[in-house]
Amino acid sequence: MKKYLKETAKYLLRCPLIISPYVVEIEKMYGMTSDELNRRNEEVFLRIFRNAYRKSPFYHRLYTEAGIGLEDIKSLADMEKLPIITKEMVKKHADEMLVVPKWKLIANHTSGTTGTPLKVYEDWPSIWREQAYFYCYRKRCGFIYGQPLVSLRGNLEKKELYLKVHISNTLYLSSYNINSQTVQTYYDQILKHKPVAIEGYPSSLYSLALMLRDRGLQLHIPLAFTSSESLLDYQRALIETQFGTQVYDHYGTTERTIRLSEALNHNGYYEEPGYSINEYTEDGEITTSLINESFPLIRYKGNDVMELMKLDDSNRQVRVKSIEGRAGTCLIGKDGSQYSGALLTRVFKDITSIDNAQFIQQKQGEVTLNVVVNGGFSQDDMKRLHEEVFAQLGEQNFNIRINQISPQELVYSKRGKFNYIINLINVKRGG
Repeated sequence: MKKYLKETAKYLLRCPLIISPYVVEIEKMYGMTSDELNRRNEEVFLRIFRNAYRKSPFYHRLYTEAGIGLEDIKSLADMEKLPIITKEMVKKHADEMLVVPKWKLIANHTSGTTGTPLKVYEDWPSIWREQAYFYCYRKRCGFIYGQPLVSLRGNLEKKELYLKVHISNTLYLSSYNINSQTVQTYYDQILKHKPVAIEGYPSSLYSLALMLRDRGLQLHIPLAFTSSESLLDYQRALIETQFGTQVYDHYGTTERTIRLSEALNHNGYYEEPGYSINEYTEDGEITTSLINESFPLIRYKGNDVMELMKLDDSNRQVRVKSIEGRAGTCLIGKDGSQYSGALLTRVFKDITSIDNAQFIQQKQGEVTLNVVVNGGFSQDDMKRLHEEVFAQLGEQNFNIRINQISPQELVYSKRGKFNYIINLINVKRGG
């Protein structure tokens, strides 16, 4: 009952009636020309910058020491004059970055398998705007809030299998209990709920899809929304097959400084209008949030590497072709070369007897590959796996150990998120 009341309250505080003014604002931005949107973004940015300069001890000190005055920043073109802020700065100075009293805000924390969690703050208008972006995007995909939804995220704990919240028409399933003993119950509950859409971490939807496949069970859910983890090609393929669905992926951060949504034709990702100002570099992104004015993050450096699509007459909007994953979760070879998760998925492309895999690196040039296999896995598959791994990573560049493990031995974050690559080198160094 406690969990039911909590999820009910969360929905009421973010329901369509509450977020409707922000929905109208976002829909208006979708209809703006590039010039109109740039003028709007510039106005919001300048307001955030000036407020931060006057009211935030951190930003006032940072900009004063850099020799920057209020009068030096007059447009978006001047933004590059501002120093970049890092995660370490936010860890040390989060409270000093605020422009309103802390008691007015809600604290949130990033999660992950490596590093120290980052504390950030958000006000209610930023929470409502964030929800409004979800509302608008999902509406464009064909889902209206209030239609039956299945949610497979971190809402339920290990001791809870499922929970239906009536006011939101949502069936919550536990991400921590997906196994051969529970799959029939999950399947029956989903059929009973008759969902129009399912949402979840890619790894959770993929795990359930594996169990459905092994049981010979098939679902038909028109829409699937994934987020919070990199969506890998092999995950998308099985999810779409077993759920009879079409996947739409979303990329965002707990810091609320960037939001990319998959194009309706699945041709890359686009920037949600008015959400942030993004600068893309070879080793990550530099972002400025336009939705959280109480906790300003101006030119904030992230570690996710984006591959941009080429602009032409048929594609005038900045589009991200792919999100290569966090630069900090690449494998590092003996020669310093970095290998992204997107590259390494090719290792398993044609080995259908491998259900899941996870690379773990603790020392440069050394890696452990843990694989979860099904009944069809053979010695020939193991030989082929060794060949594919060495072909991608280079036999001279890595010492590689391959282990067969159970699904329960895969490593997840405290929030139940799955990382394809876990790089512990920086953690061991204290980074």
